[in-house]
Parts: sequence; C-alpha cells; structure tokens
Amino acid sequence: MIKRTLLFLLLLSLTVSTLYAQRTHRAGSAYQGLLMRTDRPNSYFDHVSFPTDDNQSQIAVLFRLDYDSVPFLKKSMNMKGPRPEAEYYGPVQVGFEVYEGMASRRSSDTGQSLFRDAWQDTLWVDTYEKTTSRSDYTQGFMSTTLGPGEYHYELQMIRSNMPAMADRRNSRPDREMPSPKRNFEITGYEGSDNPEFMLLKSFETDENSFSATFYNYGNNILYGQNYSILVRIPETASENAGSLSLKLYRLTGGANADSKELRHTVEISPEELIRFGEVSFTHSEDEIGFHTNISDDGALYAYAQIPNQNFENSRYRIALENSESGEVLGEKMIQSQWLDMPVSLYNLDVAINMLRFIVSDNTLDEIDSGSDTEKERKFREFWAQRDPTQDTEFNELMTEFYKRIDYAYNEFSSLQVPGFETDQGKAYILYGEPDNIERRMPTNAPTREIWVYPNKTLIFEATTGFGDFELVSEQQS
Repeated sequence: MIKRTLLFLLLLSLTVSTLYAQRTHRAGSAYQGLLMRTDRPNSYFDHVSFPTDDNQSQIAVLFRLDYDSVPFLKKSMNMKGPRPEAEYYGPVQVGFEVYEGMASRRSSDTGQSLFRDAWQDTLWVDTYEKTTSRSDYTQGFMSTTLGPGEYHYELQMIRSNMPAMADRRNSRPDREMPSPKRNFEITGYEGSDNPEFMLLKSFETDENSFSATFYNYGNNILYGQNYSILVRIPETASENAGSLSLKLYRLTGGANADSKELRHTVEISPEELIRFGEVSFTHSEDEIGFHTNISDDGALYAYAQIPNQNFENSRYRIALENSESGEVLGEKMIQSQWLDMPVSLYNLDVAINMLRFIVSDNTLDEIDSGSDTEKERKFREFWAQRDPTQDTEFNELMTEFYKRIDYAYNEFSSLQVPGFETDQGKAYILYGEPDNIERRMPTNAPTREIWVYPNKTLIFEATTGFGDFELVSEQQS
C-alpha cells in the first residue's frame, strides 16, 4: 500500500504522453541487451600482500563465487549429505599459479611457474532455487611467500565432467576457466613509492594488535554499506605522514568519466598510523581476514572508515594525497555495486528512456539532452525531488519504479513485444500489483483478466491466445 501510494503521488504531478515509436523500439532492444549482460553469475578475486621483512612478503589471493557460478548436481540415492534435507551438491576446485615476471596481454608466454596450489570444497544445498542463488556464495584464499620482484598470477575454476549440469545451465562447457592474468610487485619494508590499498569489511585494533576482515568483492564495494580502507604508506612519504589525507572522488560522465566530485575527506591522524609485524591470514565460515601484532619497525599503514551509506551508487577513485602540497601519492578505482539493482539502471540512456511511461515528451527530451554528465545530473535531480526519504541516499520510489519495469518484462513479454510495452505491463508499472486478479474463460469468447485496485478496475482481453492481453475497459471505483 505504501509503495502504491508513493507512485500514485508521483503520477499526480506528471503527464503521461504518447510514446515515440523510435524510443519504444530503442528501449526494447537496449533493455534486452542489458538483461543478457547482467544475467550472469558473479565471481570476484583480488590479491593482498604484506611484507614480513626486507627480503620477502606474504601474498594471498582471495576469491568469492556465487552459487549460480557453481555446477550443482542432484544427490543420488546412495549418497549421504551433511544433513538429510540436502538434495544438491556442487564440487568446487580453484587453482592458483604464480609466474615470474610481468605478463603482457598481447603475449601468450606465461613465464616460469614458481608456485602452484589448489582449493577445493563441496557445497550442499536443500533446494534447486539455492543452486541458482546470487546472494549465497563460497569464498576462500590461497597464499605463499615470495621475495622482492615482479610477478603475475592466474586463477582457474576447474569444472569436472558434469553433463547433466551442463545441459541445465545452457550447456556451459566443462573446462578450466582462467581469470585474467594479474601483475603484482613484491617489496620489503622499504616498499615502493606507490601506496597499496585494501578494502576491509571491518577491523579491530588496540595498542598491541590489529585484526580485520577483507571485503572480498574485488575492487567493488556494496551500495549502501559502509567499509574501511587500509593503505600501506610508502616509506618515502613516512616523514610527511602527519600531512596525509585520503580523498574519495565520485566519477561522473558515464563510461568516459569526464569529471569528478569530491565526496569525502579523511585527514590521517597519528593514531591512525601503525606499523605491522608478521601477518597471519584467517578464514572462518563467513569471513576471510588477518591478524597482526603492532611493531616498531614494520611496514607503515593507515586506516580509515568510509561512510558509504551516504554515497550514490557510482564509480569512485580513492586517493592518498599530501594535504599541504596537493600531491597525489597513489589512488585506487572502486566500483559501487548494487547487487539487486533493477536492470534498467545499469545504463543511463535506458533508465532515462523508461521515464517515458510517467513524464511528458518535453520533460523526457530535456532530461535526455546534453553531455553524459549533464544527463546524469538531471536524472538524479529528477528522482531526488521525488525521494520519499530525503534524509537517506537510497531512493525507494525510484527503485520501485524500475523494479516494476523488470517485473513487467519478465511476466508479460511475448516474442514480439517486451513486457513493459504491453497493456498489462504498462498498467503494472503505473499502478503496481492489483489487490485481486480474476481470470474468466467464457464460452465462445476471449479469455478475460480483471485487475482490481482500490480506486479502479481494469479489464484485459486475450488477443492471440498466447498470453497477449489488451486493455478493453477501465472502470473507476
């Protein structure tokens, strides 16, 4: 009822116009392209390193796999799971290999292999729905110790021969799935001139120790969730550590990122500068992290908390800067990720185009004009003016609108028409879920669906017999 009321209030202030035919065609094909691009399981990986002395460092490669990326099989009659209700199992094996030297994208030469390891587990779930979940995941890490030098590594998710599961998952081939080669450099305590950034979910510290859990979403942070940053300070900057700051910039302008906005600054205080002793990695069922004792002569680190719940779902650059000179010592690109974001919001042009259901053509033309940066600004302003909770960054009304578009596409599409262009799809977008749906199948007459709302009743009639319905009557209550 709250969602329906919010959208109804928006509709009172807007004029629904005749749709442009070209916009309709463009939106349909663009949306389907976005759906194909976003309908993929996610996996994340990253690496972290900590020097143990001047001669060597520990490196760990972290990974996280959605259940939807794991090939599951149904348990056979003679198999015993960890619990009676477990019906599906998914063997997982991840290989990790480190090579000497930096890798080139243009070269197939991997160099000399220096270290190889594998991680494996078997996942058990109770229902088929769990096997396709993107909110459930497994995670792990593999680590080794290396001396100073240049290296690269590769991860491989190894799938065993599972023909039944290959059929169920659109015939995904059983093969080793290598990650892109990642280059990295190992230094001792002296370090390099470039700071190293690590994303943390949480940390605890006292005068003797520091413990933390890794965020473990690669270079991503989750929209609306706070996180922390751990930065290894180059020794060349340690003398000026009292004048260092971390600055968070939001990148705007679409794919070109032609401008940036300063969103947050953390002035690093002496209390937030510590030196690490030897690090030990930890792994519980839900978290991967590390623990270290504070040392007098270890590598220098700074840490800070980032109030991400106040920031937009966007791309960011976090930079370590000298506050006095303005010199940028190093930076890291971060992508905010909204795990259940409506499909239309993955592309600014598509998101703007979908506004045609609730705004006039003139308003749509105004929002859809100018550079990518200008269009993004106008789009955000449009929804900010209609945000029912102005004291939070999350916009419930905007989210509800675009989720309705997704629902309309999934539920009302035909081979010829995307669901949000059908009469039933448009009604769902504008008015939400009916209080009641009644289907009547009279003799020698088309099937009818009656959607009942508190203030109106919509009657739809089947046109082809293949699920296509057109609006034939709208009655006000």
